[in-house]
Amino acid sequence: MEENSHNKGSPGMASLRIVIIGGGFAGVKCAKILRRGLSHKGLDIVLFNRENHMVFQPLLAEVVGASINPDAIAAPLRQMLPGVHCRTEEVQKIALSDSLVEYESDDGKLCQMYYDHVVVAAGTVVNLNQIPGMADHAFPLRTVGDAIALRYHVMQQMEKAEVCDDPERRRWYLSFIVIGGGFSGVEVAGEINDLVRGTHHLFENISPDDITVTIIHSHDQLLPEISPQLREFVRVKMEKAGIRMVLNTTSSFVTPEGVELKDGRIIRGATVVSTVGNTMSPIIERLEIPKERGRLLTEPDMRIRGFKNAWAIGDCAHIINTYDNKPSPPTGQFAERQGQQVAENINRVINGRMTRPFYFKPIGQLCSIGGHNAVAEIWGMRVSGFLAWFLWRSVYLFKLPSWSRRIKVGFDWGWELVFSRDLVYPKTNQTERVSRAYYRPGDYIFHQGEPGINFYIIKSGEVEVLRSSNEEKQAEVVAVLGPGDFFGEMALIDNKPRNASIRARSPVEVVVMGRSVFMQISSSLVSFYNLLAEVVKRRRTSPE
Repeated sequence: MEENSHNKGSPGMASLRIVIIGGGFAGVKCAKILRRGLSHKGLDIVLFNRENHMVFQPLLAEVVGASINPDAIAAPLRQMLPGVHCRTEEVQKIALSDSLVEYESDDGKLCQMYYDHVVVAAGTVVNLNQIPGMADHAFPLRTVGDAIALRYHVMQQMEKAEVCDDPERRRWYLSFIVIGGGFSGVEVAGEINDLVRGTHHLFENISPDDITVTIIHSHDQLLPEISPQLREFVRVKMEKAGIRMVLNTTSSFVTPEGVELKDGRIIRGATVVSTVGNTMSPIIERLEIPKERGRLLTEPDMRIRGFKNAWAIGDCAHIINTYDNKPSPPTGQFAERQGQQVAENINRVINGRMTRPFYFKPIGQLCSIGGHNAVAEIWGMRVSGFLAWFLWRSVYLFKLPSWSRRIKVGFDWGWELVFSRDLVYPKTNQTERVSRAYYRPGDYIFHQGEPGINFYIIKSGEVEVLRSSNEEKQAEVVAVLGPGDFFGEMALIDNKPRNASIRARSPVEVVVMGRSVFMQISSSLVSFYNLLAEVVKRRRTSPE
């Protein structure tokens, strides 16, 4: 354990140190108010956040739909918070009893930092393992990188559909499935629908009938947080825009071909987006203190129960709103207000005054549903349609954290109203890695004649090896492979198309190794190379 000069200190020093963990709405607002209210106290404010920017998450769907550029919703923390020490090291542990945090420094060593007060605003993390196959075959939507990857993928699917001669496969390329019918799910479905339908006229072989956007939701209506009247408006407008809703069901598992539901129905689609599956961050999970559904229990003034100098705000905290005596929902407006009020409470503690319980009267809810339509509940008023959409854009424009971001987003929105959405997507060669994939019975892992891209090792389940000659229309099962077996090596070694198809015989989980990784391992490990050589020799006259 190391401690450099900047990190030395202990509670009770003349210069107060407040550590904030998390650079979202709650953490950033807290840092701003503290810096403004206690700058004369010689306050040392330290903010830990893995990324050097704050993500304005309500506009991630707009990035996916090519309405705005990605950098417009990423505000650099150092520019937003002058006078605050912004650090990108990852906090590994919070020792509440000892008033210190442990973090991993740039050289990988574990360091300590003492504090007088700590504000835990770590939020939540995405858990794609709640549904089998979702981690391997679905796109999350939490970071700017997630939004960019999904945006480019949608455009790539349109390019593939344009050159596809098979009508059924073309429709599969243009089928987009969104899991989750809350605010994020509805907004990203609307943006994808607007992007694809609004630009399909630029493609010769894509018709509106080829495009399908589906929302899967466990409730009987979308957006359960808003009033029934607005929910019905959402349903009518989205159905009219061509968005299909599959309600009152959940996803059983996700495969490369689409989603299978709990009731056995299969929805085919080349793109699956997950807006569900949030869970507590590892640092919250490691805290052995009382929690409520994964959220830290707090006193009315937002102090963590049992501690005088530790506070919790945002999505990771279970805070009772004294306005209605209900738990605060995990939304941006509540996180911001909690950040402001916890900073004011810390100021009161430092000045020897009484703290105040959290109190906030919600302003309302806003949700864009695509096609220049939105729904809004503001101060008890309900608005829908174009007026709500204009209100939605106006509110979020001025809630952006800096004028530079407001100007960028405003320009992008104005450009999109006049010109077509930007369809460019740069192709990047991603570093190949070893990953896992899940297939259901009947799914093809690859087809005969396709180029060799990956090498596969079966972790569980069985696959069938099928082969057909030019004269045969029906493929014949020539072998069955099980756990520990591998396939796909011949096409990689010979640099030829696949000479057989591989189909899942039962639920199958495989380890997937890209061509470059496969070649590096096979050339470096003599025993592995000799094993491959022996298998290839046996398979020369038989399918993979």
